[in-house]
Parts: sequence; C-alpha cells; structure tokens
Amino acid sequence: MTVRAGVVGLGFMGRRYVETLQQLHDVDVRAVSDVRAELMQSVAAETGAATYEAAEDLARSADVDAVFVCTPEDAHADVAVAAIQAGKHLLIEKPVTHDLASAARVRVAATGSQATIMVGHLLRFEARWASARRLIAEGRLGEVVSISSRRVGNIGDQDVLKGRTSIPLYYGVHDLDIIRWFAGAPATSIQAARRSGVLRAAGYDIDDLYCAIVSFENGVLATAELGWHVPSVASGAPSTGITVVGDGGWLRIEQGQTGLEAYASDGPGSPSLAVDVSFWPDVHGRTRGALANELEHFLDCVRTGARPVITLDDGIEALRLSLAMEEAAATSTAVDLTTYGSAELG
Repeated sequence: MTVRAGVVGLGFMGRRYVETLQQLHDVDVRAVSDVRAELMQSVAAETGAATYEAAEDLARSADVDAVFVCTPEDAHADVAVAAIQAGKHLLIEKPVTHDLASAARVRVAATGSQATIMVGHLLRFEARWASARRLIAEGRLGEVVSISSRRVGNIGDQDVLKGRTSIPLYYGVHDLDIIRWFAGAPATSIQAARRSGVLRAAGYDIDDLYCAIVSFENGVLATAELGWHVPSVASGAPSTGITVVGDGGWLRIEQGQTGLEAYASDGPGSPSLAVDVSFWPDVHGRTRGALANELEHFLDCVRTGARPVITLDDGIEALRLSLAMEEAAATSTAVDLTTYGSAELG
C-alpha cells in the first residue's frame, strides 16, 4: 500500500520530514504547504508535489492519505481538525498544540475516528531511550525510585525561534513525556521555579531556566531542569541527559555522548563539529535514525491499524504537564495534576 503524504510546514523539521519520507518504501509525497510561498515552491520543485497555500485545503485533498503537521505549535489545531474531519491519518509534531483549549478541539474531532493519529515525540524512537524504557518495563532496574533529566539548550536557538515559545513548551514536552513514560504511572503534582536574565539580555522576553519536581502516583519522584543559556561557543557541551534509579539498578543516557567527536581546523579555537548520529544521520545517502524510525512506525500503524506507541492522549498529557510547569513556576505553588486542565480538556 502506497501512502500518499502531505506535509504542512516546511521549516527545519518539515523539510526533514519531506526528505525522510521520500526515502521510505511505498510513500509518495503528493502535497506540501507553507506560508512562505518561495520555500513551498522550491520544495515542490524538488519533489514534484502539489502546493497548497491553505493548509486546511491540503488536509482535505482527495489526493492525500496522511497529513504531517510540522508548523509552529500555535498553528497545529486548525489543520489537525481539518485532517481528522476529512478522515486522514495524522502525525502532529510536538507539542501537539500550544494550549489545552486547542488540544481539546483536536481530541473532540478525533473522537470515534478510525484513522491513525500520532504525536511526534522523537525521543521515543531513539535507540537509547527506547532501550532504557524496555529495561525498565522488564523490571531490570527493580522498582523505579527516581528520575532526573536535564536539557539545557544553546542561546543560538533564538536566531530562529526569536523568543516565540517558552522552555517548557519547546523542551519540556520532550523530557516530561519521557519521565512519565519511564515512571509508568500518572503524575500527581508538580512544583517548579524559574529564573531569567540571559535571554532577556540577548533581547528575548522569555525565561532561561526552569527546575521542577514531579510526583507520581506510584511514588516515583522526578526532577527536570530545562534551560536556554548554554553559550554558542559551547554548543557541544554535554548539557542533556537523563538518569533513572531503581531499587535494583540504575541507568544513564547522556544525549551528547555519541561516540563520535569531530573538530574543525578553520575556525577560531578549532570548535567541535556537531555531527548527528542519532536523530537523522545520513547513512550512505539515506536518512536514518530516530526520525526514520518514527515515520516508519507511523506508516506501519496506518497500514495495519495498530495502536501507535505514542497516542494523541499521550501528546496532550505532555502538553498538560509542560503548561503545569509554567503555572507552578509563575505562582510558586505546587500544581495538583489530578485536576489541572480539567476545565479546558473536559
């Protein structure tokens, strides 16, 4: 079965989706959409895809079976709802939306749908995180006691983002989803604190550090540090990772330690070269890694009707926890996760 794909949003992730989909078996990129007409026409020329100025028109096109939404998160809901109502299969990049009211709209539209609907949380498809989850599920660490995560990004990210989103929404959905996945139980409360200074000094009106404590129903305690203050000259710093401690074992993932180091000789200070070997590496001319794993899994679910390893509800829960982190930090009060967001989500 050849799946006819339509990709909405052709920024950093959207272009990688197009590139990877083109290399997978039995996939035909039939349509693309982006608010930047010149970029959209350029991608269409490379792929032979039709162009749609309105994302909702692509979502309703009879020439598309599956819609891949890669726009900024505040533009996810309308095209997602249009795709679901048109009976299309749907993969939405994380975070699923920018707020809970929008997420509720998508959930209501999806009620009763027979289509495959998945949220693109890439870490669930990276070998280290997936292997860690398997060890935990098999009981190899005993009962999980604590989880500690850290994701501190580079100030240079703002050259693209321009302060348009918060740390919990951009980074938190990654790690809070993984923490919840590893904990294996509902989260019950979250406390958080934040600071600002580095990004505001650079001209962006957002905070640069959040630290949170999350409690789970099964007694697991987790901490999450999320930041945006690593200087550009330290782009290769080991600033992202996770530790899981059980009563019978321990595991650690350091995202920056890939086993490959490379250094340039033509720049000041011979800076290290960022070489991706995990998420979308080029292997003999083909894009492999976590993104290919994610897209292949989604397409397998489309073809077989299997349940995705991360569902729409999982994506909404990651969003809910991220927004609760913001609320806890803003109010300096622990947020009760057994009730938070119930008004918006119903």
